[in-house]
Amino acid sequence: MASPSEEDLETEEDIEDDLNEHYGVTDGTLFIIDATSQMFESDSDEKTPYFLQSIRQCIEILKQKSVWNRQDWIGLILFGTEKCDPDLEMKHILTLQKLQLVSMEGLKQVMKIDQGEWKYYRDIASSVAYPLHDVLWYAARTFSAKRITMPIKRVILFTCQDNPSIIDNDEKHRIRAQVASYNDLELQLFVIGLGKNWNHDLFYKDLEMLSRKVEMDDYKRTSLNDLMEQVKLPSRNMAQLIWRIGENVNVDVSLRNLCVKTQYLKKENISKETNTPLTTCSYAQVKADDIEEIENEENDEASPILESDIQKYQTFAGRDIYFKPAEVKSLSVIQEPGIDIICIKPISYHLLYHCETPYFVTPGKSTRKDNQLLFGALLNKCDSRNLMIICVVTIRKHSVSNLYTMIPNAKNGGFYLYKIPFIENVRKLNEYFSDYLYDNNERKAPIDPEGVKLLEKMIKKLNFEYSPILFSNPTLQVQLEFLETLALDLEQRKPPPDDTLPKIDEMRKLVKNLLNEYDEIFNDETGPPKKKIKQVNQPIESDALENEEKIQELVTNGKIETLTTSQLRTILKTLSLKTSGKKDELINKIKEHFK
Repeated sequence: MASPSEEDLETEEDIEDDLNEHYGVTDGTLFIIDATSQMFESDSDEKTPYFLQSIRQCIEILKQKSVWNRQDWIGLILFGTEKCDPDLEMKHILTLQKLQLVSMEGLKQVMKIDQGEWKYYRDIASSVAYPLHDVLWYAARTFSAKRITMPIKRVILFTCQDNPSIIDNDEKHRIRAQVASYNDLELQLFVIGLGKNWNHDLFYKDLEMLSRKVEMDDYKRTSLNDLMEQVKLPSRNMAQLIWRIGENVNVDVSLRNLCVKTQYLKKENISKETNTPLTTCSYAQVKADDIEEIENEENDEASPILESDIQKYQTFAGRDIYFKPAEVKSLSVIQEPGIDIICIKPISYHLLYHCETPYFVTPGKSTRKDNQLLFGALLNKCDSRNLMIICVVTIRKHSVSNLYTMIPNAKNGGFYLYKIPFIENVRKLNEYFSDYLYDNNERKAPIDPEGVKLLEKMIKKLNFEYSPILFSNPTLQVQLEFLETLALDLEQRKPPPDDTLPKIDEMRKLVKNLLNEYDEIFNDETGPPKKKIKQVNQPIESDALENEEKIQELVTNGKIETLTTSQLRTILKTLSLKTSGKKDELINKIKEHFK
């Protein structure tokens, strides 16, 4: 048997390093831009060429990804150019950026095109070639070469030719056959048509429906404005579950997360003298009170720790409930992963239905035709009759089962899944806000009915339709401008304005005629009651902490909670008890001693 060459060994090691470095759940996006001569024209109103519009859209997405989603992969390919990749057999295809992790270097490379390099691509644009089949095949091969878990893989095509005249019927048939294979590779094709007179129905609509296997009624065209939200903030698929409706009646559904936590740029410690990055390390610090316990334990004979001796605990209603490892495993297998219906009842929104971010349930990608039909029938019935479903949801095999309410939303084609909170998950705020609780009998609100009507008028004038798209994250905008400053070597600029702050001047103009009436009704004498001033507790003498009778008086009077941790440890030493633990544990030890 022939021994492997050095090149083969190097490639195997590179693949292993690549997998170890980049393994994880990431999204892949490959931009394909039409670089033929027609793309360097523009509309009568818009002076910017179509090619430059596409490049700027890619730059904006790269900026967003560079700030808070740097684990995603992005690539950029041009087709319809006179020049091509030297290592590629196909002509008229030019790779500007390989499919790789988002980086600052990749952002700089694309930003240079916007600064003036786009004229070079205008000079090498072809007016004859339109290798759409070849570039779609090349995109599929690019994704297949990456052995990385990617739940979402997109191929986004920018073009201004809605029905290319260069492509004949035979070539269109080859393109459709190539796009049909995208579904087997779990690739999604999105076509962004540029220009006012773009007609999506002529050719590209069939390609998108074939790649994603979308029915005519469910198809939605992706515009240039919707592209940013679709790529930047995708809905994350949490799990593929089975919805058990009855005996032998199951529906495949997808559970999606409606929000993704923003991952900002991490701070890096740098030396002030040399500007070199510093590595930080953490260490454990032993308190003086615990040194005696550690020394006593070291003097005892060492004995092996059995698995049965290890216990885990979880806090319920202020108490620690302990479980053995075997009990934890048995508790986690209460339900199989999926959704089980408990009952169906009229929709009623609890005050705490928004205690956690909801999920969204949609029909899964099942090959069975009756799957979507049954899901759609249940959704329409619940929506028309104003009903909601109470169910038990188990997301993963060894996860806790929780109660949820499924509220239908026929417009978006799915159910909102709201978690039902228990009493332990809800804080009691009455003791903190008792001064602000009113009723119509004993404690009436100190507001005139005329003031309520006035406020209703002001609310109507200041009311507007809220949408998160209208407001940008101020922290994210500062970091985006910082990235652009670094990429273009610019001077430091002022931070962008925060559009989440209320526009007070505009609000005053809208309610200008009601402000005088507001000042007459809501003067300084009326308003919410003043806050009660807390009385400062008298200091406790040190002698009381060493007398058992006085310690018992502190427990009965409820003053034991006001002591500091060091005072509690002094009391425990007086009672000959262990002094290790948190403050709540120390208080419980003292209370249990006097029971």
